[in-house]
Amino acid sequence: MGRRIAFSCILGRRQTLLWDAAPGVAADAFAVVHSMVADRVRDGRLPQEAESSIRLLTVVPSLRQCVEDVDLVIESVSESVELKRQVFSEIDKHAPPRTLLATNSSSIPGSWLASATRRPESIFNANFGTPDHRKVEVMGNPKTSQETLQSAVGFLRDIGLVPILVRGEIVGYATNRIWRAIKKEVLFLLDRGYLNAEEIDCAWMLDWGTPIGPCGLMDKVGLDVVRDIEMIYYSASEDPSDKPPELLHKMIQEGKLGVKSGIGFYKYPDPAYSKEGFLNGRNSMNKKT
Repeated sequence: MGRRIAFSCILGRRQTLLWDAAPGVAADAFAVVHSMVADRVRDGRLPQEAESSIRLLTVVPSLRQCVEDVDLVIESVSESVELKRQVFSEIDKHAPPRTLLATNSSSIPGSWLASATRRPESIFNANFGTPDHRKVEVMGNPKTSQETLQSAVGFLRDIGLVPILVRGEIVGYATNRIWRAIKKEVLFLLDRGYLNAEEIDCAWMLDWGTPIGPCGLMDKVGLDVVRDIEMIYYSASEDPSDKPPELLHKMIQEGKLGVKSGIGFYKYPDPAYSKEGFLNGRNSMNKKT
């Protein structure tokens, strides 16, 4: 997600800094962002002049150097409240008072993180989608100032994205909760054996005309990330129906994480849903998940 965010920021002509605690990760991200821009220039999705935007992206060697003179920091570490609070606290120590701090969390409310800083009024959620997806869901917490939200919305519009402002804090934002409801029901059907992944995705793609279904999309997100997000909902509600099903835990234990591990609900790099004939429904008959 850090790569995806950096991609939009440089295309919006903003000086952008990348940092990651793991050695080499930020440098790899720089190379990926460069490829993302170059590929889209090559196939005509971006104009030729967009290739110069990579000059706006810089990898820095420390968190302090990354945040000590910036207007906005966007955090995109793993979906862990404890980890995010640690990162927020560290950023808060080094960033100037003017700096706004956003979390790209898919589910964690900003109020769970803001108290780790001395600037709760400057904290907000900003959940980005895929690189070619323009929607960004924005959400404040009870202490977020209107000035912060106005700045966040203005920034996103200025870089060519479409901010969707949630009016009030809720676990998972608003439109993300719609996707979560779909995901939860899909996992229930799979876990109980009513349908397999190919049957669910085939039906979904036929109904909605999309190039991918819910199971393929969960593979792209990463099944371990899906599990972590579901655990946030479960910890907030303590409702047994919100607990991730055993099927998901079993797949993760077996190393079936989705695209990043080469196998999840599908095998990669050539998943069944991308092949000719998938929408005939014949490939999925009598298969188990």
